[in-house]
Amino acid sequence: MNFFTLLNAVFKVRCKSNQMILVMKLTAIFLLAGLCQVSAGVYSQNITLKQKNASMDVIFRSIEKQSKYVFLYDDLELQNAQKVSIDVKNAPIEQVLNLCFKDQPLSYKIFDKTIVLKKHTETVAELFFETIRGKVVDENGQPIIGASIMVKGTKVGATTDANGSFSVNANIGTTLVISYMGYNAREITIDSNRDYNVALQPVSTELTDVVVTALGIKRSEKSLGYAVQKVAGKDLQTVKGVDIATSLTGRVSGLVIKNSTEFNARPTVELRGESALLVVDGVPYGNLTLRDIPTDDIESMDILKGPTASALYGSRASGGVLLITTKKGAAGKGLTIDVNSNTMASLGYLAIPEVQSSYGRGQNGVIDNDYVWGPKLDVGKTARDWNPVTKQFEDNMLLTSKGKDNLKNFMSTGLILNNNLSIAQSGENGSFRIGLNDIYNKGQFPNQNLNMVNLTMSGEMKLSDKFKLEGHMGVSRRWADQIWGGGYNNQGYLYQLIMWTGTEYDIRDYKDYWKEPYKTQNWMYTNWYDNPYLIANEKLNGVENNTVNANVTANYKISDDFSLLVRLGYDNYNNKTTFRNPTANIFSTRGGAVNGSGWNAKGMYSIQDSKGFSTNDDVILSYKKKLNKFSIDALAGGTVYYYIDESLSGTTKNGLISPTFYSLAGSVEAPTVSQGYGTRQINSLYGRASVGYNDAFFVDFTGRNDWNSAQPKESRSYFYPSIGSSIVISELVKLPKVIDMFKIRGSWAVFKTALGVYANNRTYSTTTAAWNTLNSASYPGSLLGNSLLPSAQRTYEIGAAGYMFKKRLHFDVAYFNKYYYNQQVSTSIPSSSGFSSTLVNTQETYERRGIEITVDGSVIKNKDFEWYTTLNWSNQHRYYVNLDPVYSADNLWVKKGERLDTYTDNYWLKDPQGNVINESGLPVWSDYVKKLGYGDPDFSFGFINNFSYKNWSLGLNIDGRIGGLMYNYVYDKMFDSGTAPETDNIYRYNQVVLGQNNYISQGVKVVSGTVTYDKYGQITSDTRKYAVNDIPIGYQDYAQWYRGGDKRVQNESFIKLREVSVGYRLSSKTASSLGLKSASFSLTGQNLFMWTNFKYSDPDVDTENLNSPSMRMVGFNVKVGF
Repeated sequence: MNFFTLLNAVFKVRCKSNQMILVMKLTAIFLLAGLCQVSAGVYSQNITLKQKNASMDVIFRSIEKQSKYVFLYDDLELQNAQKVSIDVKNAPIEQVLNLCFKDQPLSYKIFDKTIVLKKHTETVAELFFETIRGKVVDENGQPIIGASIMVKGTKVGATTDANGSFSVNANIGTTLVISYMGYNAREITIDSNRDYNVALQPVSTELTDVVVTALGIKRSEKSLGYAVQKVAGKDLQTVKGVDIATSLTGRVSGLVIKNSTEFNARPTVELRGESALLVVDGVPYGNLTLRDIPTDDIESMDILKGPTASALYGSRASGGVLLITTKKGAAGKGLTIDVNSNTMASLGYLAIPEVQSSYGRGQNGVIDNDYVWGPKLDVGKTARDWNPVTKQFEDNMLLTSKGKDNLKNFMSTGLILNNNLSIAQSGENGSFRIGLNDIYNKGQFPNQNLNMVNLTMSGEMKLSDKFKLEGHMGVSRRWADQIWGGGYNNQGYLYQLIMWTGTEYDIRDYKDYWKEPYKTQNWMYTNWYDNPYLIANEKLNGVENNTVNANVTANYKISDDFSLLVRLGYDNYNNKTTFRNPTANIFSTRGGAVNGSGWNAKGMYSIQDSKGFSTNDDVILSYKKKLNKFSIDALAGGTVYYYIDESLSGTTKNGLISPTFYSLAGSVEAPTVSQGYGTRQINSLYGRASVGYNDAFFVDFTGRNDWNSAQPKESRSYFYPSIGSSIVISELVKLPKVIDMFKIRGSWAVFKTALGVYANNRTYSTTTAAWNTLNSASYPGSLLGNSLLPSAQRTYEIGAAGYMFKKRLHFDVAYFNKYYYNQQVSTSIPSSSGFSSTLVNTQETYERRGIEITVDGSVIKNKDFEWYTTLNWSNQHRYYVNLDPVYSADNLWVKKGERLDTYTDNYWLKDPQGNVINESGLPVWSDYVKKLGYGDPDFSFGFINNFSYKNWSLGLNIDGRIGGLMYNYVYDKMFDSGTAPETDNIYRYNQVVLGQNNYISQGVKVVSGTVTYDKYGQITSDTRKYAVNDIPIGYQDYAQWYRGGDKRVQNESFIKLREVSVGYRLSSKTASSLGLKSASFSLTGQNLFMWTNFKYSDPDVDTENLNSPSMRMVGFNVKVGF
C-alpha cells in the first residue's frame, strides 16, 4: 500500500481545495502557454540567440524554432563551416544571419520564408532552384482555399490563396506534397517550372480500423478481442437538440436510448442493458453526464462493449464505457473560427392523448366537481357553473364542448436554440481550442424555459520530442424556473386537462388565474384540481445545476520502448432545486375548502442543495516493442479515485408567514431540515499485456485489484482479471479477394461491485421534537451480514468482424453472456434479534445473453454520388440460472431458464373458452397475478443513412424497438375518469340522456358450481357451469370497473423516423467570395414520424405515467467557418 500512500501525498486527493486548485491551475497555465506557443510562431520573427562555439546546423535549428523560416542546404556544404559564437536579443533575421555567415565559406539567399545556402563560387541558378506555381482544385474543379503545399523531406511550404493558387520555391526533381482537410493527399514530382494543376479527391468513407480503447490508448481493431463501435463527432453536429443522447439513438448496436418526452428529463442510456461509464479524454468523471458535454466539442465517441474492453476501469465500468475524445485544436495549421447554429420548433405531435367531448364533468350525468361522467354537451342544456369573466358561479350556464382542444390550446410551441462558437489555433508545437455553447429550450408547458451554457478550453503542447502536455477544462451551467410537466400528480397539466376535467370550459378563459391573489383561484373547482395556469406560474419547481471538470495529462517518452503518463482528473457539481406552492393551492386541501387545513394549503417552500466532487488520478507506465514477428504492448499503472457528496434540504412547516415570501425564513414554524454526506475512495493497481504474433494472433491479459473503502475490511481488497484473443483468419489462409480482413475473437472477464457508501456502518438517525419537544436518536434496524462479499459478474464474449470490397464494407457480430452471482439482497429477520433486516449474499444467480450485429459501408459510390449506410441490430435478455431456496421468490415464473423480465398482473377471470366471467353484471377481477409476457423488447435496431451528391447531402435515420409489454397508464385511467374516446357510445348516451342502465357486459356468468385455487392461482378443481351474461348495468359502472380491459397492458413496439437533414455546402470559391472558409445550410428534423399500436403516448420512454405529448421538431442548421 506504499504506492497509494505516495499517490495520496502527490495528488492530495483528500483535500478538496488543493486538488481543485492543482488541476485548475495546471490546466489554465499550460493552455495559456500552449496558446502563446502557437501564436509565437505566427507573429514573432525577431531572433534571440546565445551560443558559444556552436555548429551551423545547431544555429539553423535554433532559428527555425523561433521563426517561420526554414533552411535549404546539403549537409556536405557545412563540412568546412566554422563554429559560431553569438549573443543577440530580439534582433532582425537579416542581422542574425549576417553575423552567423561572417567569415564563412558560405553565403545565403532568402526566398520568401526559405533560406537557401550556397558556396561563394555558386549562383542560385546553379542550384536549380525554381519558383513553382500551380492551382489546387477539388473533385468538381472548384478551387480549394488553404491547401497545404510542402516540399517533401523539408519544412519548405506554402498555402493556396482564395483562387486555389500557390507558389513555392523548390529544386527540379523534388516532390511536392499537397494536402487539405477532408481530402486525400497527393504527391507530384517537379520536372520543370511549368504551372501545375492538382485535383484532390475527398477522403473515402471507408472505415478506419483504429479505435480508442481503455485509458485513451489507440489500438488497431483487428488486435482486439472485444467489440468496439465508433461514432464520429461530425455525425452528431447537424441535427442538434437538447441532449446528445437523443442523436445517439440507433447508431450503436447494443446501445439503447429511451427518450423522455418530459421537459429537462435526461434520456435513459443503457449499454447491453446496463448503465455505462462516461469517460472523457481518458478520465472517468464521477459527476459528468452526456448533457454536460457540448456536441460540437466531440471529436469522436468509442463505445467499449466487451468484457475486457472496460476491465481496466474496474467495477464502475461493469456496464461498458462511453469514451469521448474532445477536440484539441484546429484541423490544420493556423487560426480557425467555427459557428454552428441550430434552431428547431415543434410542429405537431407523434403521440398525444385524445378525449371525448360529448360529456362534461360530473357523475351519473350530473355536473359536479369530480370525474367526467357528467351531462351531455351541445344539446342546449344549462347548469349552474363557473363564469371565468365574473369569476363566480352562475345559474343557467350553457353546456357546450367549447374546450375540445383545451390541451393543444394550453400548450406552447416548443423551441430549441443550440448555438456554438469555437476558436482554435494550431502550430507545430501545440494547439488550442476554446468553445462556447448556448442552448435555450422552451417547453410545451407554459413558463418552461431552460437555459444551458457550456464553456470549454482544451489543447495540447509539445514541449520537446519526448514531453507532451494535454488538457481540457469545462464549465457548465443549466437553470430553469419551472420544470413541472406531465405525470399523474397534482402538478401535471395532463392530470388536470385530459384526465379529471371535461371540455365544457375553454382553458384560455382562465389565463387570469386569480380571483383574489393568493386567496382564491379563478376556477370552477373547489377541491382536488388546480387551474393549470396557476400551476405553470405559481407552483414552481426550479433547478440550477453547475458542473466543472478539468484534466491535465503529461506524456513522457522515456525511450523508444517506454513511456510514462501522469493524468490528473477533477470534477465537481453544485445543484439547487426549489419547490413552492402558493397559499391558494386547491389540490393540497384534498377535499377541504380553500385555505383549509390540508397539505400545504397555507403555502410551502422547499429547497435542496447538493454538491460534491471527485478526483481520478492515474500513473501509467507503457511498453511497446516489436521483436521480429512478435509485438508486445504492455502497461502497468495505478489509480486513486475519491469522491464526496453532500446535501442539505429544508422545508417550511405549517405554511408561510406571508403568501409571497418563499423562503425557509418565512416558515410559520421551525422548518424541517435534513443533511446528507457520503464519501468513498478506491485505490487500484492494474496492468495489461498484449502479445501479437505475425500480425495474425493477438492475446490480451488484464488484471486489476481494488481496495474499496465502502467494503468491510474482510473483503475490501478484490481482484478481477480478463483475457481476450483475436485471430486474423485473413492473415493465415487465402480468402476470396473481396475480403480484405476477417477475424474471430473471444474474451472473458470478471467484475465486482462493492457496497453502497456507508452500507456497512452503524450510525444513528436523529429526530427533533419527537416526544413532546424532546429530541431522539434511533439505532439502525438493518444488521450487516457477516463477511459480505462484493456482487460479482463473470462475462464472456465471442464474435467475428471484417472488411470487404477494399474496406468499403465493414461487419461485426458478437454474442455475449454475463453471469451474475454473489448478489446482495436485504431480507427480513426475526425481531427478537433486535433488528428488522439484514444484508446477505444470495445463492440466486442469473445471466444476461445477447447478440449484436453491425453492418456499415458505402453501398453506392461514384464521382458525384455516395450512399453510406449503417445497420445496427441487437437483443439481450436475462435468465435465471440458479435459485436460492430461502431468498428467491416463490412463484411460477421464477424458475431456472425463465426470463427475469416477466410481466405479471392481475387479470379478468375467463371460462375455458376465453369468455370474460361476470358477477352481478361486472367482470370478475382475479385475486392472483399471472404471466402476461415480457417487459423487454425482442430486439432493437437502427438504420442510419447518409447520401451525398456533389455539394448536396441527405441524412435519414430510422430506429425502433420491437416487442415488450408496458402498462399504458393514460389509456387505462381515462376509462375511470370518463374522458376516454371509447366511452362516447350509445350505452353512455342511453344512461345519461335516456336514463337507461341497459349495458350488458360481454361474456358469461356462473350459474352453479365452485372453483378452488392453489397458492399460485392455478385451478385445482372447477365445477362451475356458465350461461351467457344477461344482467344489465349502468355503462359508467362498467367502464370504471373494467376500464380498458386487457388492453391496459400494451405492446410497446415502435419504429421512428428519428432524424432527417437536407443540406447544401458552398463551394470553396463561393465561400471565399463571401469572406468565409466554409459554409453550409441544412433543413433539419428530429422525432418526425412514428409507427406504433401503443395508444396516446410515446413508447420510446422508459415508463408511461401520463407523459407529456411527444413533439415533432423541425428547423434548420447553419455552419460557417472563418
